[in-house]
Amino acid sequence: MRVLRRRGVLVLLVILGALLVVVTASRTWLTGSVDDVVLGARSVSATGAEAAGGVVALALVVVAGAVASATAGPRARIVALVLTALATVVGIVNVARVLLDPDTVLGPIAAAAAGRTGSLETHSSVNAWPWVAMLGFALAGLALAGLTRVRRVAPGLSSRYEAPGRAPESDWDQLSAGEDPTDVSPTSRT
Repeated sequence: MRVLRRRGVLVLLVILGALLVVVTASRTWLTGSVDDVVLGARSVSATGAEAAGGVVALALVVVAGAVASATAGPRARIVALVLTALATVVGIVNVARVLLDPDTVLGPIAAAAAGRTGSLETHSSVNAWPWVAMLGFALAGLALAGLTRVRRVAPGLSSRYEAPGRAPESDWDQLSAGEDPTDVSPTSRT
């Protein structure tokens, strides 16, 4: 399982988890029926974006945070990981709310579809898509936990990217040698 310790693989797992959430948000999560005096018996359904508002935005925050935590410096990395973990937890809570009480979630959606305010009494059922969204947030959360364990300092570029036959000099070394590191004319550097 050494592959799961690599930063790139973990970031890809976070992106995969968030992608699952984004895809499921357009699918129907809840179906139910309303027996209203005015409307009569009517079927009602809600997509993930309607039932758990904000899950797509939270998934995008998770992706952005994972990329930031993999590319940022040590302090920014900690901030990115904390904010990304919070977005993941909020996403899980939003999806869990739909799974635990679908009638309460579908009631206002049914009322809005009927042109009313408030909520209508519904009898609803949940299909598999919210569970897939929960799996996506869980996968992203586990991969984020793995990112916290990855080496703190990102390695720099290897020496193969340096000019051949010449050791790189820092600006400080150039100043010590009497050269101006801000002078970019071709004759000033030898």
